[in-house]
This record gives sequence, C-alpha cells and structure tokens, in this order.
Amino acid sequence: MKYQQAKCSWTLLILIFTAGNLFAQQANFSYSTSSANLCSPVVITLTNTSTGTALGYKWDFGDGRTSTDPNPQITYTTGGLKRITLEAQYYTSGGVSTSIYYKDITIGSTPAVAFSADVTKSCKLFTANFTDETPGAATRVWDFGDGSTLAATSNAYIQHDYTKAGKFDVTLTVTNASGCQATLKKTAYIDISLPAVTFSDPVEGCVPFDANFSATAITSPGDPAVSYAWTFGDGQSATTNNGIISHRYTQTGTYDIGLTVTTQSGCTVAQTYARHVHTGNPSGNVSFTISPAAACVGEPVRLIADAKYADTYTWDFGDGQTQSGPENDIRHNFNANGTLTVNMKAGSNGCYTAAAPATVSITGPVSQFNVIRDCNDKSLFIFTNSASGISNNTVYEWDFGDNTPVQKSKDATHAYSTPGEYTVRLTISENGSSCTHSSFQKVYYFNADFTSGVSAICRGSKATYEVLNVPLGLVSNYTWQFGDGTVVTTTDQTQIKEWAAAGVYSNRLVIHYKDPAYCDDIVDKPNEINILAPKADFTTGAPLCAGQSVTFSNQTIPSTNIPITDWSWDLGNGISSSAQVPPPAKYSASGNQDIKLVVTDARNCKDSVTKTININPTPFVKASAQQPKICEGNSVALKALSDGTVQWLTTTDLSCTTCTDPIASPVVNTRYIVQSSNAFGCTVKDSTDLVVVPKVNLSVSKDTIACYGSSVQLKAAGATYYKWIPVTGLTNDNIAEPITTPIEDITYQVTGTNDPMCPMSAPLSVSVAVKPVPEVSAGKDQTVMVGSIVSLKASGSQDVVKYTWSPTEYLDNPNSPYVNAAIRKPMIYSVTGTNQYGCTKSDVVNIDLVCNADAMFIPNTFSPNGDGTNDIFYIRGKGINMIKSFRIFNRWGQEVFRREKINVEDISNGWNGNFNGKPQPADVYIYFVEAYCDTNEFFQLRGNVTLLR
Repeated sequence: MKYQQAKCSWTLLILIFTAGNLFAQQANFSYSTSSANLCSPVVITLTNTSTGTALGYKWDFGDGRTSTDPNPQITYTTGGLKRITLEAQYYTSGGVSTSIYYKDITIGSTPAVAFSADVTKSCKLFTANFTDETPGAATRVWDFGDGSTLAATSNAYIQHDYTKAGKFDVTLTVTNASGCQATLKKTAYIDISLPAVTFSDPVEGCVPFDANFSATAITSPGDPAVSYAWTFGDGQSATTNNGIISHRYTQTGTYDIGLTVTTQSGCTVAQTYARHVHTGNPSGNVSFTISPAAACVGEPVRLIADAKYADTYTWDFGDGQTQSGPENDIRHNFNANGTLTVNMKAGSNGCYTAAAPATVSITGPVSQFNVIRDCNDKSLFIFTNSASGISNNTVYEWDFGDNTPVQKSKDATHAYSTPGEYTVRLTISENGSSCTHSSFQKVYYFNADFTSGVSAICRGSKATYEVLNVPLGLVSNYTWQFGDGTVVTTTDQTQIKEWAAAGVYSNRLVIHYKDPAYCDDIVDKPNEINILAPKADFTTGAPLCAGQSVTFSNQTIPSTNIPITDWSWDLGNGISSSAQVPPPAKYSASGNQDIKLVVTDARNCKDSVTKTININPTPFVKASAQQPKICEGNSVALKALSDGTVQWLTTTDLSCTTCTDPIASPVVNTRYIVQSSNAFGCTVKDSTDLVVVPKVNLSVSKDTIACYGSSVQLKAAGATYYKWIPVTGLTNDNIAEPITTPIEDITYQVTGTNDPMCPMSAPLSVSVAVKPVPEVSAGKDQTVMVGSIVSLKASGSQDVVKYTWSPTEYLDNPNSPYVNAAIRKPMIYSVTGTNQYGCTKSDVVNIDLVCNADAMFIPNTFSPNGDGTNDIFYIRGKGINMIKSFRIFNRWGQEVFRREKINVEDISNGWNGNFNGKPQPADVYIYFVEAYCDTNEFFQLRGNVTLLR
C-alpha cells in the first residue's frame, strides 16, 4: 500500500509544502469480503476511510473497471494480484491536490479441476492409476465411487483397486495453496464390464454319442474372445479358438459342461452348464397299442406303450400333435379325421428306440374357425368357418360366450355389448352321424384408452401415461405420439414423459397387436394435457451507468388464471428482492452484471431468466468555488473537476457554461449545478453553493441625553456586524445596541457589515449630552400608632420640577411633595424628583407602626332605651385587623353576650343590652376583648361598662 499527495501528478515536491495538511487530507480505505478465503468469484465491499473533506473520489479496480462511488462494491471473477487504487481530490492552499492510496489484494484462483486414469474401461477387475492434472493443486480428496473410504493426499498420483464390476463415478476435490477449493465429478468414469457367454441347448443320444456344442462370447468392443477352454464332464477337456466343438461320449450318464472364455485383453469368464448331456443304451421290446382303433374327431383314444428299461416315451399322433413324458398309458383326442399313423419311441437317459407305427381311423367333421375384429366397430367380431370333413348335411352352432342365443350358420358375426374376455365355441355335427366336434377361441372386446392422471402439470415435470383396458397378451408394442413431437415405441404399458415446454398438447397412442385379427387401435386425445409455466422476463431502464439507479420492469407472463405467488430476484453484488418489481439498484462498478429472476406461481410452477446487463462507467465530477462566500458586487471562480464533458446547468451570472472554470457574479445566494457526461451517455451531477453577502443599509438612533451617572442605549440597524468608536463608556462596541454611561458630552460613530469578509460601511454618528442629577429628600423616618395618619414631606433642589412617591398604597396624592398616608402596616416610601432634563434622584422614608389597647375605644356607659343615641355597646378604633372575641358578663359571672371574628366599628355586632331576648337591668357589666392589630400583633383588653336605663 502507498500514499501520494501532490498538486500535480508529475511532481512530489508539493509534499514538502503541504506536509502539515497530509494527514488531515489523506485517502484511505478498508475492505471486507463475501468469503473468508478470497477465492474467485469474490465480492469485495470497499469502505472509504479517507480523512478530511474530499472534493470527490475515483477508484481503479486494477482490471479496467472504475467507479466514483465513495463506497463501491466489486466482484472479481478471476484470480491474481489486484491493485485497488483510491484517488481523493482536496482543496489545499495551493489549489486542488490529489491523495492516492492503494492496496494490493491477491485473489485466489479457484482450481480448474482435471484428472485422468490410465484405464477407465475394462472387462476385468483391475487397479486404476489416477493422475490429478489440476494446476497449482496442494491437497486432494478422492472419492472412487465404489463405497470405499475417501482418500486424502498431497500427491498428484494415486492407485485404487476396484474389486467389483459396475460403473463408478469418480470425484476429486482439490484445494490449492490459496486455500481455494473446487470439485470435479466424472459420472460413470470407471466402467468394468465382465464378458458373458450364451450356450447351445442340452443334447442327448445313445452311446457312443457325438455331442455338438456352440458357445457365443459377448465381450467389449475391440476385445474379442480368443480362447475357449472346455471340460466335458467325462474327464476329457479341449481348447479351441472359437465356440464350436464336438465330443464323443462312450459311457452312459449325465454330464456337466464347463467353459472358460478368454478375451484378447486377458479377460475371462467361466461357466458350468449342469446336466447338459444325457447318454444311454437302447430300450428293448418297444411296442404300443391303440384302443379303440376307430373314433370320432375329439373323442379320447387310449394308447399303451411297452418297453424294457425305458424312462421316457415320445409320441407323434399324426394329427400335428406330439407328447413326451414318463407315462406309458395315455389318452389323446385326435383333432383331424382320416386314417392317422401314430409313432412312438421309448428312451433311456436320452437314448431312444422306435416302436412299429400303428394306425387309427378318425371320422367326423373337424371344427375350426378364424376370427377378426371389425376395425371400425371394435365391439363387432367376424367369424369365418374353416372346418374340414364337412358336407351339405353339416350342422353349425356358434356360442359367443356372452349368454346370447346360439347362432346356427356356417359363418357368423357378433357384436358384444359389454367389454370383456369371451370364449367362442363352434360345434359341428353331421346329420345321421353321432360324431360332433367343438373348437374354442378367446376373443376380447375392449375400448383402448390411456390416461396420465393429470390434466395440468408444471413445465419440467413428468407425467406417467398408462394404457387402459387393453389385454397385455395381445399387444406387440405401443407407439406414443406426443404433442411436442416426441415419438416413443415400447412394450411397456406405462410411459413416463417429461414435458419441457409450456403449452396445451394433444397426444396419440397407437397400439399394435400380435394377432393380425386385431387391427391397430389409435387413441387420440385432443388438448389432453396443459403444461403450465409462467414466462419469466424483465427489462431494465436506461441508463445503465455505474453509480446510478437501474430500474427493473417485470414482464413476466403468468399461465392463464394462475397468478404468480413468489418472485425471487438476484440483482448481483449480494442484492436480492422478493418484490414483484424490485427497488432500483445501484452498481458502483462498471462491467457486466448478471440479473436473475425466478418466479413461482400458485401451482408451484417455476421459471427463471438470467440477463446480463452492461454497467457503463460513470464520469467523475466535483463542483467547487474558490471561496464559499462573496460580497455583493464581487465575482468568484468556480471549478469543475471531471473526466468527462461538463455543462453548467445553472447559467445565472456565469461567464461560461461549458468550461471547467467559469467566473460567477451572483447577486443573491445561488446553487451552481454542473453535469458531466461521457461517451456512453452516462451523466453525473454535482453542485456548489455560493453565498452572497448583501450590502448593508446602516441606520442609527437620534442624538440623546444621559443623566450624569446613568446609562443610555444606542441603537444601530441594517447590518449583521457593528463597530462603535470611541469605546469610552460602552458596554460592548461590537453589537447593534450597546449601552453607554458617559460622564461628559460625547459623540459616537458606528460602522457595519453583513460579514467580516466584507468591508465596513461609511460611519454614522450619534451624540450623547450629559445632564446634572437633582437633589431630593424624603424626610425623617417615623413611628406611629396603628390607625394614625402620617404626613410625609419631600424636599429637593431648585431644578426639581416633579415629585413622585411610590408605592402609592395609602397615599392621598402620590405626585405631590406633601402627602398623607393612613397606613395599616409598616411602609417604606420612595420619592423621586425629576428635573427638566428628565434626570431623577430618589430618597426613602421608613414608617413603623405601634399596636396596643390604645388603638381601640370602648365606651364605659350606654343606654339602650331606644332613643337612637348610645343604644348599642360596640368596639371602636383604628389599625385593628380583627376582633378575635368580644364577651360580656354580669356581676354573677353569667355570660350575656358573645361575638367572634368581627371588625371594629361594626355596630351590627354590638350589644343591645338584652340577654335571651330580655332587657338586662341597669348595672355594671364586665367585658373581655381579644384582638389582632393590622401589624398582626395580639392583645387582650378587660374593662367594665355601665348599662343605664
């Protein structure tokens, strides 16, 4: 890996001048892989870890592919050293510089597995020598396909013993030095086929007996049999170069034949044919008798043979029939008329002696008939009489085996109503004769048919077709003519058909019969099966450019009335989707990209399509400005770094729209957008924002005055940044509205700008005149009884034109220098004097309150006589907040009056001289009072009052 940073690609001197910026602006990246062993094909995800704020990036993947995506993904399908280079462009003090960082990544090549064996096909068991021909293989694992243990080795050569015949798959898994692994399987690679032999039938005869033998060897092509080794079972042997030989047996007996065949390559096969030769001596006194000597056709006739030492009797009855067996007493029904010659021979272990022939007279008709099925009406059969020994007096009776009436005619036709197997009998008799004869044949009425058991299946599935209703013994073969053009001729009643293409197909079955009486059946089934398959398809939208979104349009055509239920997209680079239309995908690297769509419908029928799209390289473009802000009225240079053709889409106030470095003179904030295009039609956009700092429209407040020792606020507007001079008395000389506390008359100047980078405006002035402050006195502090009226007197210098007291609570005239206050709590009053300049001075006075019984006035007599004068005894006073209790007792201590929580001066809560509604006598009464002052002080008062009548 290596770093480079330079203003120009042909010099490194800039490294000296930008060393301080090297680590702040440096290209760098890391990567992760789709597999741990970096074997092709491998997906590498690149993560950009460059420092600083880059203008743009450009990747070179070392195989001709590039990308401008900050974090691209790349798939390597071949192995080897791959240099991945990242270029990052930065602004530096000297202009635009490029930092380059690269990593060399070695992609392991997946092994191209290849192997061979010295012998792959043999007619005998052998040891195979295998050679691994895989380039760069490090370790190997062999599976020889015969159930033996897997063999692991680092050697390219290995031997294996095959101990049984058959066809064997050989599989080799190879791992190379990069840790990459691949497997190759060769199906039926080893073929061991042992020779086979067919042999002639067993033979028998009388000694001395010359037996002839014939053997045919079945061997592999190019490996003929060259030697036949015989053993004859009698101790004799012979060797020939072909399979034909004769041998004389001189002794009676039963012999086994042994044969070993050797091929040109040395393969052998040995067979033993047990009890293959029988030899014996002739039997003596061989004869036979026939009883009766005359009979009707079909009647049983007894035949008795006689011979010495015989174990087998062979008969030829003269009517075309023969019989052989150990029985010497048999019965036979002759099926031909006339004088027939019967021959018999008696055998002893295969040695036969013929008896003298004898004759028998057979009379009467011979029943025979032929039958054919009507090709147009399969239920109709045509019976043709072929009897012999008939005359004009012959009587015919047809029994069709279906419980229908017997038909009496020479020939017959009959239609069956129910499919089935029927036995047809033709009985022939002759008028005036007792001889009758019957012959029988089976006929089959059936409606040939076939079925697959399904009406619709998925494309690629198999349907099993079965022949229906047809007797198996009648059939020679079946010819299936499928609607996709496939023709199959077979003797099997079932046929498995794999359907490879969607569509509705009509199928035909042609049945060929062994008996020509049954003409071929042709079974046609129009639209017999519907092969279902959705047609997966999609298109992509343009442009197909690296880094830009590729859209997909699903063009899949479902089977009729069968909706698609599953969509499986493989968009490459590890991107997948199950949506009907996947979201747009971005491919950061240019090159070919395989896109695969697999669809599944409601019947689980599938289809797939893979298309390769070409991702064209996208040009690189990075827009920037020489500086991000300018002052209104100024210009700035823009820059478009690109490897394509640029076009500025924002044309406002630009000196050029197709050059890479136009001059911009905007009057408002503007976003400049540039587009780059290449020969593939791929475009990319970037933008840079230019902030325009507007000119200021400065204003300042009017001249003002300030009282000595006081502050005044100055106000400026129309700018973002301000500067006041001089700074004397100012709280802050850089804000719009500073506060000043001058001690003498002063004039301030203010300038402003909307950005520190722009010049300050012309200054504006504001003057502050400093005025004197008046003298004011509020008078001395006072302490008074609660409820009292306090007089306050303010005084001041001669320039005071107005006095103002605060707070105004309890004051009769707060704007007069002389005020009265009926205070009910301690107070602090402030008086402010103002002169003609508005300058003020304040002073305070404290008023404290004293509270005791003197705050109340309680009369010592009252006369409740109803004259309206002094009729009620109640509490009077000022500065009392609340009377907690007011009680009155007579001289005997009896309480005659009580009130609680009342106010002073409340005559309604006074005593009227009554108790329980009765006037009380004139006397002296005692009262008790508990009270709270306005100052919240508590006191008690006791006294007496005289009630006068």
